Amino acid sequence: MHAVRWRILFGALALLLAVPVAAERLLVPLFLDAEALELLMRERLFGDGRLRVEDDGSGCQYVELRDPEVRAEDGRLLLQARAKARAGRRVGGRCLLVLDWRGGVELIQRPTRAPDGDGIVLSTESWRTVRADGSTDEVSTTVGRRLEQFLPATLTPLYVDLAGPLLQLRDLLGGMTASAATGGIELGSLAVDEVAIGTGPAGQNGARLTLGIDVHPVPRTAAAPEPALAEAELATLEQRLNTVDAFFTYAIRTLDPARVDTRQVFEVLVELRREALTILREPGGRGEDPVRRLFIDAWRGFVPVLRGVAAGKADHRQALGYLTFIGAGDALAALDALGPSMGVEISRDGLRRLARLLAPGATDDPLERTDAVDAELRRALGFGEPLPSPRDGDETSWVDDWLELLVPRAAASEALDPTLVEKLNNWVPRDKDMDVYLPMAREVLRYATTAELADSGLDGGYRELFRDLVLAAAWQESCWRQFEAKNDMRVPVESASGDLGVMQINPTVWRGLYDLQGLRWDIVYNARAGADILEHYLVAYALRHAEHKTTGSVDSLARSAYAAYNGGPRQYDRYRRAAARADKLFYEKYRQVKQEDLAVTACYDR
Repeated sequence: MHAVRWRILFGALALLLAVPVAAERLLVPLFLDAEALELLMRERLFGDGRLRVEDDGSGCQYVELRDPEVRAEDGRLLLQARAKARAGRRVGGRCLLVLDWRGGVELIQRPTRAPDGDGIVLSTESWRTVRADGSTDEVSTTVGRRLEQFLPATLTPLYVDLAGPLLQLRDLLGGMTASAATGGIELGSLAVDEVAIGTGPAGQNGARLTLGIDVHPVPRTAAAPEPALAEAELATLEQRLNTVDAFFTYAIRTLDPARVDTRQVFEVLVELRREALTILREPGGRGEDPVRRLFIDAWRGFVPVLRGVAAGKADHRQALGYLTFIGAGDALAALDALGPSMGVEISRDGLRRLARLLAPGATDDPLERTDAVDAELRRALGFGEPLPSPRDGDETSWVDDWLELLVPRAAASEALDPTLVEKLNNWVPRDKDMDVYLPMAREVLRYATTAELADSGLDGGYRELFRDLVLAAAWQESCWRQFEAKNDMRVPVESASGDLGVMQINPTVWRGLYDLQGLRWDIVYNARAGADILEHYLVAYALRHAEHKTTGSVDSLARSAYAAYNGGPRQYDRYRRAAARADKLFYEKYRQVKQEDLAVTACYDR
């Protein structure tokens, strides 16, 4: 059986819900959108780009269809194609033709359940000739009769064999359930129960299938209230959360930034990572597996991006690969409805198999976690090239790197004094040092802003606002400090959630986008990273949503960018909905910065 027979099923799955309608029968909705059906027809019928019927081999008699397009409409599937028909016989070296016609045809088809339940049947009910605009093309009686003589051959029902995918789906479901000892489900046969034409995810039209699966619940022993997680259990939880993170990071890296809404995938990954941190801070009392919920929530945000990528693929084989991935992931999402009561789990092996659908020939582990800066990931999320980074693991050799990498990128008058940077990177300031320390820290922040603007497309009218935004954000986040003293040692300023340095950047949320050693040990790098993130939020969120026009104040752009910086990308309008305390404190500082009243010393007054 050709691989596409099972790949196309997964390529169109939209398993967002699984509803138990009887004790031993589970109905699972699937969706084959019109694009997936078109891909199937191209693969099955138009292998070399064309379909010929009634071809006698002489070149004088055949009907040829090219460039098929499929859409769903009024409970029917419509297949349109360019057509060419010839009728005649070869005499000597020439064709004596009674018909030589070119135009377009539309075949009206209806999908039904195959009697064996292992597939669907596409039956052609009627056809018509059409013009380029889709309207009916009135051909001559002679042409019509000749086409009727040959086109019935194309009306042979097309059987779409789904036995392979049904078996693979059953194995996938079975492999993601807990053992009978702890509770779970035992799976029986899986078959197509119903087929209809209708609307699927995001308003797409196509064939809606209902799969029926025999489910035998295995009783779960009543569990006692969950005690607080031990250290080893917390480590396991963190590892599982990291697995989900690695899965989506890998998937996002495979996308072509030119074909996706990078803001959408950025939100998926950043919100996933922020939620993972929340889970680790509050690991108990959720009543369900938080890792499975994290996966499902992220998947539902990610799948619309993938559908758009698959639909835009000119190469239908590449598109099938994306659709396969979408379907398999949606199958895991469907298991969520069974999970709390039947022991379904999102396993590492299952995610690894799913990730490999995107790159079946790859030999690397798609779930391998790395802290290294990833240029592909930055591009996929809508960021520019990586920032110049200090040497990994070396807290003192950054000076040479910055001299080599930073100074040439800026005018001599804009370059930082290496002596100043060296002092700041080895200084835990005390209250009595502020008159000297704060002007030096301000120089670093101004430099970071200037360096960011050098590579930014930010409109000139908003550049001064951006400079004030960076100064005020650093004031709110850390009082312009990179280091503090703990146990008589110099360490990066760190919040309860692990945010680091002068701009309080979380290494978990921003893993792969910034050098983690630089965030910890280099005030210049940390400031550059913070400016980079703020610029992204200002352009991609505050300006994109025209926050200044919504509120009538240009300062709302800064407030919006900081709300996203502090609360996550989906909180860009939090400052005007239900402003957090941090939003209010930031705005107070921002107004002071605008007035050149940099009273940062107030942080240290006692």
